[in-house]
This record gives sequence, structure tokens and C-alpha cells, in this order.
Amino acid sequence: MKEPIVVLENVHLEREEDKILRNINWTVFPGEHWAIIGQNAAGKTLLLKIIATYLWPTSGSVEVLGEEFGSIELHKLRQKISWISSALEQELPQNQSVIEVVLSGYFSTLRLFDKPTKQIVQRARKLLQLMGLNSHEQQIFETLSVGEKKKGLIVRAMIRKPRLLILDEVCAGLDPIARRRFINSLRRLVHKKSNITILYVTHHLEEIFPEITHVLGLKNGKVAFSGKKQDQLNQKNMNSLFGSKAKLRKKNQTYYLDIF
Repeated sequence: MKEPIVVLENVHLEREEDKILRNINWTVFPGEHWAIIGQNAAGKTLLLKIIATYLWPTSGSVEVLGEEFGSIELHKLRQKISWISSALEQELPQNQSVIEVVLSGYFSTLRLFDKPTKQIVQRARKLLQLMGLNSHEQQIFETLSVGEKKKGLIVRAMIRKPRLLILDEVCAGLDPIARRRFINSLRRLVHKKSNITILYVTHHLEEIFPEITHVLGLKNGKVAFSGKKQDQLNQKNMNSLFGSKAKLRKKNQTYYLDIF
């Protein structure tokens, strides 16, 4: 069996007297892509901040990409992980060109201060083409549509060839058409970059695209369910997570959750 991408054992997170995460046990293997779902304040983002090395658990064992927390310099591990959230988009200077925003990701800076090699620029252009942004290379980032900005952040995250890509509610603010286009771009990325593992936080089941293989449900800081998507996305689990008025339905390969 291949070495796991993520192993969490009895992970707890407390802030003052509040227990934010409790007894989290979770293993992610190569070839798996996970959706993490749950209501607001369930602990989804904080859980992934631990995995991304930006937060230290109160107790428990964390191993990411074969490295155990406490036995490695976290900044070295962080170079193999990319994280995308709305907070990152707000921090980026918006008056840069699209390709400058992308290339700054290679150096882990908010602005492009260093001169990239020709090979890095070529890689950036290939990724822009993959995400349908090649014609926007010199466009100022702030003039992009919301959906185009999201795609630009994906390219920025991929420029360093991460092994783990964490997406935290990346479709927030997108209208249904833009969301579908963005999801389709993600699907192309998954097929093209088969060596990457995706952890995808969402409130909307329809964003769980077919290439997502597994689902983790969080409720009040605990794992409510975990496993293969087709086994876990059922009416019982949705009622447990979202209440008795939640109605699960599936059309083709897409799941939907209606709240009555």
C-alpha cells in the first residue's frame, strides 16, 4: 500500500475553554480527492489549516506527505502544499498583471520581486492555457471577472508543483454559470495532474465534481462520517449533518441538497 498523504490520529484543537476539534481520525491516500462538508463553525477550515501547517493542534498526531509534525521544519513541508481561500485573494495586490500574480506564487510572495527563469515562465503559461486564461496573461488582475480570478489563484497555487492542493470554499461569490465553468476547469486540472491530491471544502453538494472520490462530514468539531463518496452521500448522513429538512437528490453524477 502506498504511503498516505495525510494521517490524523486523535487530533484535538482547543481555544481557551472551547473544544473546536475533537478526536479527529482521518487518513487520505494517494489517488483520493476529498470533499469536506458541514455547517458553519463545524471546524472545516481549522482542520485544513492544521494539515496546511498553519495551525498546531492541542493534542494528537499529524503526518502530512510522510512527515510527522514535530520532527520536521514546517516551512519545508509547506513548500509542497498549496492553499487557496478568499482570504488569499484579498491579500494579493490587485494591480499586478495576471502572469505576475501567478509567478509570485512560485516565490511564495504577494508581489513578484524576483526574476523567474524561462522555464518557470513557460510553466506558468502552460497552466494559464490549461485553465483557459492564456489570453489574459498581461491583463491587470483586478479587472478579471470573479471566476477568472479564482482560476488565476489555481494557476498560482500549481506553479510550484504541489503534492497537496487545499481549496477552501473557492466557489464563494460565483454565480451558477461561473461556478460550473470553474468546476470544469478544476476537472481538467485533476485529469492533467494525476499526482496531486485535492482537499475541497464546500457548503454546496453540487460542487462535489465526479473526480472527488471521498467525503468527510464534520459536525460540531467531530467526524460525523468519512469514506467513499458513493457510500457517504446518503439521506441518513445528510439528515445527521444538516437536519431533518434536508433532502438529498442526485442527477447524473451530481448531488444536490434541498432544504425545506
